[in-house]
Amino acid sequence: MEELVKEISKETLKSLEKSGKLPFPLYYKEVFNKISYDKKIIDNFNPKLLCLNPSISERILMEVEDSIDVVSQTTKEIKNDSKEIIEEIDDIESDELKTLILDFSVNLMSKINKMEEKINSLQAELDKAYKELLIDPLTKVYNRKALEKDLNEILKNGKERDLDLVITIIDLDDFKLINDQFGHIVGDFVLIKICEIVKSLIRKTDKLYRYEGDEFIIVFNRSTILNAQRSIERIIDKISKTRLKYKENLIEVSVSAGLTSHKKGDTLESLIKRADEALYKVKNSTKNGYNII
Repeated sequence: MEELVKEISKETLKSLEKSGKLPFPLYYKEVFNKISYDKKIIDNFNPKLLCLNPSISERILMEVEDSIDVVSQTTKEIKNDSKEIIEEIDDIESDELKTLILDFSVNLMSKINKMEEKINSLQAELDKAYKELLIDPLTKVYNRKALEKDLNEILKNGKERDLDLVITIIDLDDFKLINDQFGHIVGDFVLIKICEIVKSLIRKTDKLYRYEGDEFIIVFNRSTILNAQRSIERIIDKISKTRLKYKENLIEVSVSAGLTSHKKGDTLESLIKRADEALYKVKNSTKNGYNII
């Protein structure tokens, strides 16, 4: 473990030097963790030593949501009971008792209204937390968890029939060379810019997900293979003609893509496997292109 940490530390300093950044803790931590992630060894380290913030537990969020629902329902019931009390006050003969009950009910209603405002605020925060669980922190596109959630939902309707659904795997060509030449900070910059280009060239109904590393998946829902193909052609052409500028560096980037359309009975795994096979054929030939299976 000691030798592994030393090796990653050397790579981190080298990457920071290439990108022209001083080894301040913030920069050092980002690059060190990125290299550990790329080497698929980040899980070997104690998260506290890596200064990683613990991810929000979906289970805890669900428990909080259930609690909010219970409180919200109880609040509504109390509010309805209070209204009934106020409506029945006229049947009470004692004026003093009427006043006491009325004051109590009005005060209770005021507190309930404030509680409802707090519940609505908590619900908004909860919704925000759920969304953050489904977003890739670097590129701000959807993450793998979101992909699995969305596709599994769509595929429920495709057990007995073909769907107008196309998925595409996009992979950056020779991305490792960019990281090696310019450093991981520049590599992250490239990933962010590529995502911006892709999002600008697909429909609002299409979704872009970061699948892993430099691999991304586009889900073209309610689309034909021809329409998806045209979108991919535009994306590949645009990226190949774009020069990404980072400080004094002009970086050339290209991507390869594999497309497949849904077939009756497809699962998430079978769809991705076919798209990956299509991508593999491109990566092992010309690159900077696409293939359809």
